[in-house]
Amino acid sequence: MITRHTLRRAVAVPAALTLALGGALFGATAANAAPADLVISTPSPGTTTDSREVTVSGTVQAGSRVDVYKGTAVEGTAAATVTTGNSTAWSTTVTYDDTDAVDQSITVSGLVGFSGIDPQTIAFELPPVAGAKFLTVDSPLDGSTTTSRTVTFAGTATVGSVVTVLDGDDVEVGRQALGNASTYSIDVVYPDDATVAQTATVGGFVGGSGLTPVPVTFSLPAAQAPVPTKTVTLDTPVAGSTTDSRTVTFTGTAPVGSTVTLVDAAGDEIGRANLGNASTFSIEVVFADDAEVAQTVTVGGFVGGSGFDNEVVRSFSLPAAAQPIVLDTPVFTAPVQGEVVVGDRVTFQGTGTPGSDIGVIAVPTAQLAELEDELAALFPEPQVGTLAQPDPQPAPADPADRIIVGEDGTWTVTIAAVPGDYTAVAVSALLAEDGTVVLDPTTGLPVVSAPSEPLEFSIVAAAAAPGTTPAGTTPVASNGTGALAFTGTEAGGALGLAAALALAGTALTLVARRRRALATADADQQ
Repeated sequence: MITRHTLRRAVAVPAALTLALGGALFGATAANAAPADLVISTPSPGTTTDSREVTVSGTVQAGSRVDVYKGTAVEGTAAATVTTGNSTAWSTTVTYDDTDAVDQSITVSGLVGFSGIDPQTIAFELPPVAGAKFLTVDSPLDGSTTTSRTVTFAGTATVGSVVTVLDGDDVEVGRQALGNASTYSIDVVYPDDATVAQTATVGGFVGGSGLTPVPVTFSLPAAQAPVPTKTVTLDTPVAGSTTDSRTVTFTGTAPVGSTVTLVDAAGDEIGRANLGNASTFSIEVVFADDAEVAQTVTVGGFVGGSGFDNEVVRSFSLPAAAQPIVLDTPVFTAPVQGEVVVGDRVTFQGTGTPGSDIGVIAVPTAQLAELEDELAALFPEPQVGTLAQPDPQPAPADPADRIIVGEDGTWTVTIAAVPGDYTAVAVSALLAEDGTVVLDPTTGLPVVSAPSEPLEFSIVAAAAAPGTTPAGTTPVASNGTGALAFTGTEAGGALGLAAALALAGTALTLVARRRRALATADADQQ
């Protein structure tokens, strides 16, 4: 079990760890998106094209993909797609029908590498088509519910036409003469006693002949009741939403000088705000970890000796209470306790929580007493692990690899080493995909495991011909200490495995103290 005291001690040695590990832990950051340098050369903004086959062209960073969309947004299927290859110039043709409105826009976006290109929009006009008649209705959409009883009928029609709006009784309720334009916008105000379900017909005429009418069916919002003079509103949390935290901020408005109260479903007051000269309130309530996810509160209050004319009952959900993240304590399965390894390298194997990163410290057993006096002396130039499976003569680990526990709960790493007696301890830490440390949601501290049981083993050199040195046997010992510190990574914030390695060092310190105590006891008995 890792106590807060232990973690604090781990964090208390960042200077020694940072210097010892050479800044190798967790250094990677996400790459920034490359600029695309997108330029739209044609059509020019505000101009009228020569044809309804419009050439859209420009320049962009070589190797980009350029997507051209009709309209002012990147939606649906692109009207054209151009891959530039080694060129910086791009060009495509977008064709418009004779019935399309004169006023048009195109939006250009795309990709450069793995990054999106910021979209750019150009507005222009098409040449009118002699004799073509058209009428479209863009709003309100058929079957929709409007946000207000003032309804805007908008769309496109033939240049020079007159657009009319008829209600469900074929009574004209709106009209607009387009002149040289090809778009219309007609506001129609429906009274409070108008039914919610509505039908309208948009039509009109041009040059003495009618436009094909377009029927639209939609719904109005319910008529608003008179607003009370002493009312309270609740803006957040939104009805039916799930809050980001179990600390919930209730905000809204109320009469100046009022007192706003917040009551839970059991009828108990859980918050209050005195507004004074203000007309807005903000009440923060901390819900306990054992509080139900589904919550309902009532906001009310009083002003001038009398209650508000209304109350707001609001239901929402809390996020599930955060649970601590617990990693299994790593266990060495190889070498076994007391094993003698022959050769110039040792393969550690063990078990742990799948997906976690393993950190290993192996210290010459004879130097354990020094660890208690100076932890930093046990962290020479760091060596890092690999996930390569062991073979009869496994290669030493690549310093760029991490020691990650596999889905089957096992891990392995092979390192070069010099002969000697060693004591090793393993710990695990939880890292995100980018190598940054994961923090426990309940404590805000790095997620690390308890240290493994110490493993004692020996390395003896294999017999070799006189005057020869086996290939690939760079030892991990340095600076005379012989200590092995395997962080398992060079990427992402140093606190995670730095804290883990410090815990491993703490465990070895305890081993050293036990050995010292036993030696003292033996000396006293003699």
